[in-house]
Amino acid sequence: MLHDRDARTLARMRARQRWLLIAGALLFVLGAGYMFWAVERLHSTPAAAEPGAFDRPIAGLARLVIAVEERLSRAEPVTPLERALLAELRAQVDLNGRMLLLVLRLLVGSTVATAGLALLSTTFAQRPLLGIFRRLGI
Repeated sequence: MLHDRDARTLARMRARQRWLLIAGALLFVLGAGYMFWAVERLHSTPAAAEPGAFDRPIAGLARLVIAVEERLSRAEPVTPLERALLAELRAQVDLNGRMLLLVLRLLVGSTVATAGLALLSTTFAQRPLLGIFRRLGI
């Protein structure tokens, strides 16, 4: 027979199973959705337009790109070669900004999704043991 404290602990674990499954699935879906959204933004949104995104702390890093683009806008190319080089430099700055935001968003999204998977795997691992206790009448 279990002590009262142990019986209460088992009862709490049984009661939390459903909520842990829901929380784990929700975290996984949110993390995966955020990563898919980040990949979509990589293709469709210039880095200079990112500060308006909902993830303000990460999107705020796009201000670095805006500052560089402002400095580049003051450049006055004279020859066709200088114009081509300036256009290439602008494209590289935009690409670097997009990649910075993508990597940070993937890092945040994968952390959230991994936390969700950890909750799911812990909950599923506890189920057989709690089932044994239930069948034993504990």
